[in-house]
Amino acid sequence: MKIMKRIPLFILFLIGLSSTHFFAQSSKRPNVIFVMPDDISHSAFSYYKPNGPQTPNIDNFAKTSIVFSDFHVSPSCSPTRAALLTGRPSDVVGVWHTINGRNMMRADEITMADIFKKNGYATGLFFKWHLGDNYPFRPKDRGFEYVAWIKGGGTGQQPDYWGNTNNHAHMWVNDSLVEMTDEDDGIEGAFTTNFFMNRAMDFMDENIKKDKPFFAYIPLGTAHAPHVMPPDAREGVSAKTGTIENIDKNFGRLLKYLDDEGIADNTILIFTTDNGAGGYLRGGKGSNYDGGTRVPCFIRWTDGNLGGTGNAKDVSALTAHIDWLPTFMDILNLEDVENRPEQLKIRGRSFKPFLDNDTSNDPESYKNRAVTINDMWTEFPEKYKKLSVKKDDWNGDVITHKWRLVRTDSVSDWELYDVLVDEKQEKNIISNPAYNDVVTELKQEYEKWFQLVDERSSEYTRIILGNKAEPQSVLHAHDFHGTVIWDQSNVNKGSTGSGFIAVEFDKIGTYNFDLRRWPKEIADQTTLTNAGPGKALNITQARIKIWNSEDVFVDETKAVTPIADGVNFSIQDLPKGPAFIQTWFYNAAGEMEGAVYYNYVEHIN
Repeated sequence: MKIMKRIPLFILFLIGLSSTHFFAQSSKRPNVIFVMPDDISHSAFSYYKPNGPQTPNIDNFAKTSIVFSDFHVSPSCSPTRAALLTGRPSDVVGVWHTINGRNMMRADEITMADIFKKNGYATGLFFKWHLGDNYPFRPKDRGFEYVAWIKGGGTGQQPDYWGNTNNHAHMWVNDSLVEMTDEDDGIEGAFTTNFFMNRAMDFMDENIKKDKPFFAYIPLGTAHAPHVMPPDAREGVSAKTGTIENIDKNFGRLLKYLDDEGIADNTILIFTTDNGAGGYLRGGKGSNYDGGTRVPCFIRWTDGNLGGTGNAKDVSALTAHIDWLPTFMDILNLEDVENRPEQLKIRGRSFKPFLDNDTSNDPESYKNRAVTINDMWTEFPEKYKKLSVKKDDWNGDVITHKWRLVRTDSVSDWELYDVLVDEKQEKNIISNPAYNDVVTELKQEYEKWFQLVDERSSEYTRIILGNKAEPQSVLHAHDFHGTVIWDQSNVNKGSTGSGFIAVEFDKIGTYNFDLRRWPKEIADQTTLTNAGPGKALNITQARIKIWNSEDVFVDETKAVTPIADGVNFSIQDLPKGPAFIQTWFYNAAGEMEGAVYYNYVEHIN
């Protein structure tokens, strides 16, 4: 793939643009690119911290963009992705954790990709999905036509291809396993960010040739830990700094690509990050303070008079991840899917009116709204767990207060901050009677939000087994309910644990379950009991239980063959419908030994 020098395939002619006419479009619908690196925030960019990682490409982009100075996401990975893609609070769509099956976005939710696809856009996903690895939760099940991704939440996490790091990896590209190599992309060496940006450009190439607008969603898995030194890193920096600077180089390549192809001006390009990372704000990843949720966010669309030379602007109104979908729909006149159920109502608000210079069109309903953001990292939602409610107070066109109501759990004290004057949230003003009405209002907003969450909080997101869309499914320990098996180091160490996985059998019949300690990709190096790349285990028995409510369909234990790759259970007459599956390995003393980290499931007949 040659990407360093390109000849534009077509020229975009501008129509009706002026300094006061916003959202004027060219004769072609604009492309949309959404870039979202992982686990970094303000202090990761020299735009905010000159002596931090050097990010000249992102800095220059910010200087010619609309900058959202009070933009908020969820405090961690999966919740941000779920909220962004649906325009709905993550907890409402079933995502309030990053593991334990609580990172799987409910199958009936309507995604941004669904809507772009309905409106004639090609859709592509590149790198980190983190909303479910099995049918019906995979990106290709959720509106994305071109998919290049890793499984789990990052390189080296338990569902990822075995042994992946950001330097050496195998990735899935449209269902084909591809080994990462050093490509002719202008950046030294092979690195995941380079690889996925190259695949994004492949996708763009295809659609430029078809003269078809595209939506490219690029949620980078970098700079999530574990950090390894990129081959192109400058001498003396840490692996994380090198990773951030590599992201900047790839963003620079993207900007050059758009220029070379002649589509830069008519492409809506957004750059943001997926959760806060502390820095000069209070809290960091996972925090319900501003340091956990407030992140950089920039947008540029020259043909739409958003950013570009002489058009940079700061938007200080409260904006959030749930607002991007309705804003895209508003700016681009995208039609919603037909007959959207009220239960799946978009809860974000379009911030289009705040992007122009006319303050008279800024809606009071938007100014007066409150935004509740959290992710509880629990099995079921817990009221008052890690809550935060944000709201602006306006006097005409001026923001006079930026409130943040915080509570850690049901037994902790409430806290109130005016972040406009107390950016670091050091002065809790909850006891000041002058703010009683504010506190009452924000508490009421939280109660309304939690009511929405609670409506479906008892539901499980269920992996569907036996469907032709996924003939063989792999159930991962990462998705166990009730215990934490986080990454491949847990497999190497032989971490002990067992939990159930919620499933649904697509059809009645016989299913084969192949219970393994090691994944199939290293079956030639491993057996059930040998060390392989890690610790040897004394596994003598395997057990599988499948049930639903009071009905137990099977509870079977069998002796294992130590030199085998796995233990096979062929279970007949399993009924169509919901069920729970739990598996165990035991040692000679009858104690739990390690875990069934990988369970390969297939419908036989």
